[in-house]
Amino acid sequence: MINNFNLLSSKNPYELHYNKDNLLDNIFNYKNMNILDLFDTFASICYCDFYSPRNEDDFNQIELNIGVTNPELFKKIKPDLERLITFMTNGETWNINFYKKIKQGINISNAQVSFEKKINSIVLLSGGLDALAGAAQELGNNVLFVTFKTNKVESNKATQSFKEILKLNPNSYHIIIPKLLFNRKKQSTQRTRSLIFLASAFLYADYYKVSEVKIYENGIMSLNPTFSFRRRVIHTTHPRTLYIINTILKKLDINIKIVNPFNFLTKAEVIDLIPKSWNALISNTKTCSKMPGSKAFHNRKNSGICQCGICTACILRQIGMVNSSKSKYDDHYILPLNISLLNSIIDYEKKYGERADKCLLISRYKYLEKQSLIQYYKEFKDKINSGGIYRYLELSPIFFTNNYKKEYDRMLFKFAKEIEKYINIQI
Repeated sequence: MINNFNLLSSKNPYELHYNKDNLLDNIFNYKNMNILDLFDTFASICYCDFYSPRNEDDFNQIELNIGVTNPELFKKIKPDLERLITFMTNGETWNINFYKKIKQGINISNAQVSFEKKINSIVLLSGGLDALAGAAQELGNNVLFVTFKTNKVESNKATQSFKEILKLNPNSYHIIIPKLLFNRKKQSTQRTRSLIFLASAFLYADYYKVSEVKIYENGIMSLNPTFSFRRRVIHTTHPRTLYIINTILKKLDINIKIVNPFNFLTKAEVIDLIPKSWNALISNTKTCSKMPGSKAFHNRKNSGICQCGICTACILRQIGMVNSSKSKYDDHYILPLNISLLNSIIDYEKKYGERADKCLLISRYKYLEKQSLIQYYKEFKDKINSGGIYRYLELSPIFFTNNYKKEYDRMLFKFAKEIEKYINIQI
């Protein structure tokens, strides 16, 4: 049982994340406490997840107390919230309790009043490929792009992408919400990250009366199924995740809905939506889920390459690039996309001057990681072709308003062909 997370108990998370540099315009006096309490709720969950070291393969039990201005209202979302976190953390049991806490809202003194911006679209902007393609769909809108600063690399890449976005769409704006750092041992996880990313945008959606917050993520990564032999997965944009979050918003009388416009597109289809004028930006995006100091980057931590080539996100990116019309614009990988056999990996690693024993050790690690993922995608392909894939997707008709089965069939059968092409180029 983990029940001692108190890093935020004496603070209001919204006061630590919002300031006059990222609040824009006239948002210096904001009092919608339902929005701010929900931000504090999602932030508390995320930081508890980030700073509670544990074995994620265990069925952990976590108790978390969160201060809100209206605990009776928030008790209504307790079952939905706990169900959401259990799904996002692959089976952990969270007991979330709300208690009364006095809060003042946001009141920034000495703020300079400016002309109100006419925002009509709010979009999450990470430093990734899907977010870049999503930005291309927003060129006719007055857009506010919101970035949560997960790490410096991703934040910098989002900023660089926005500079190019601004050239094609001068009616767009970008704000970055800082991530808090505590002097405490961390858990290496991104499972609940999307909660604080989404919550960061709620204040702006409410203020500008924008009824949707868009998160652009390809449909394959959103589904991210797990099979019997396979690793932990993340469900940050799974239709079930977004459905439960939207249920929570509705129960709190918050007129905002989370949507994923790329839910029925493969990664290759998403990549091909990037305009030709942005092709040079493709290599500047970050997809990798491994930390820069991790084993995957052994002996090349200062290479400037930020894609490891042996994580789920990197392999899906590679499948997408190989099947897109833009493969020549891709970034480099620590392990190149077409190398997967042990002897081929050893020959490649020898170029970097390691002793023979170290070279063999790191080569075996990369071989096992990549072969595991290739096996995963082979099984993914086989289950699509056999018709058995839906048993693993955790879908329900209540998540959708359209004929989702027809849309998914089209996407999945296309993805099966994309996997086949990727496997056939391996050496």
